[in-house]
Amino acid sequence: MPDIDKLHTVIIGAGAVGGYVGAHLARANFDITFVDAWPEHVEQIRGKGVRVSGTQGDYTLPVKALHLAEVQQLVKTPVDIAIIATKSFDTAWSARLIRDYLAPDGFVVSMQNSINEYRIAAVVGWSRTVGCVLNTIGVSTVGPGHLTRHRTPGGDEHPVFRIGEVHGRVTPRAQRLAAMLRHVDGSMVTANLWGERWSKLATNAMQMGILGATGLCNEEIIGDAPTRRLIIGAAAESVQVARAHGFDMEPIVYEELDCWLRAAQGDAASVQTVEAALFKYLARQTESGRKGHGSLGRDILAGRRSEIDAVNGMIADKADELGIAAPIHRGLTTIVRRIERGELTPGKANILGLIEGTARKKKEDSACLI
Repeated sequence: MPDIDKLHTVIIGAGAVGGYVGAHLARANFDITFVDAWPEHVEQIRGKGVRVSGTQGDYTLPVKALHLAEVQQLVKTPVDIAIIATKSFDTAWSARLIRDYLAPDGFVVSMQNSINEYRIAAVVGWSRTVGCVLNTIGVSTVGPGHLTRHRTPGGDEHPVFRIGEVHGRVTPRAQRLAAMLRHVDGSMVTANLWGERWSKLATNAMQMGILGATGLCNEEIIGDAPTRRLIIGAAAESVQVARAHGFDMEPIVYEELDCWLRAAQGDAASVQTVEAALFKYLARQTESGRKGHGSLGRDILAGRRSEIDAVNGMIADKADELGIAAPIHRGLTTIVRRIERGELTPGKANILGLIEGTARKKKEDSACLI
């Protein structure tokens, strides 16, 4: 494989995550090509460059950009690293799109929400599949050709990029990818890709479904005590499902898993601990981030398809496989699907039944602890 600075990296899905990461890599003189389905976005980047703003500065620079229909041009410049940064429901076709343009040692990286490595491997093979968990970057699309970051960088203390091989071994290609991504923010190689994936999935699922169901913003759902109980209950369900499937999850927003379980059962000290973690997590965002709705909430408010099936829905489905109850995740998935179909409108009233159910369960669990 060529030296790291000579690798040709193609980013499929140059939206918030892909565009922001790719812009920083291009600024560090890596060979980057964007591939995107949004014509105005591609044309803006071609004509005026890609602009990134927010917590890491504000600058504009040129980056190569292709429409989906122009991907055949990659036959001239084989792809060493293909980063898929699309929505989860676009994973399979994205992998198929890029497969024939991979270099002999080329590989595909999932830089997405949810757990999509198995979808990619079904197209390109497990040996060409690498995972990259983002924990947590906090970016959004402002408009065509403009991406912004509203979360402060994690640096070496809280590495954002967790690169892992599906087999858990540390490999030279994983180390190379981690070295590249340090030009964006803190990066590390993990031997526990699946545990990192489940931790990120739990972090997303305890917020995203609520944001989509209610139309509320980040600071509103964390600032409201009843909704915080629902967040804690969702985190606990995720832990229970992951453990039942045998995954060794990493901490959720830097708090140990058992603390989330105890908090969901009503342990006062644990509630205080995880609530402090949530407020600290919120404080690492800019004002626009705190008042934002997350990617799933933005999609719902814009009338677009959301990733609910790949986030809360995935946890609910995994619970069903083992006969485990996950009423919060199943309930949020059902609510958001109904909103997508136009049967409901976003509002806090949609989750009142789930909040009441969480309060009842907490009371029952607390009684069992006495």
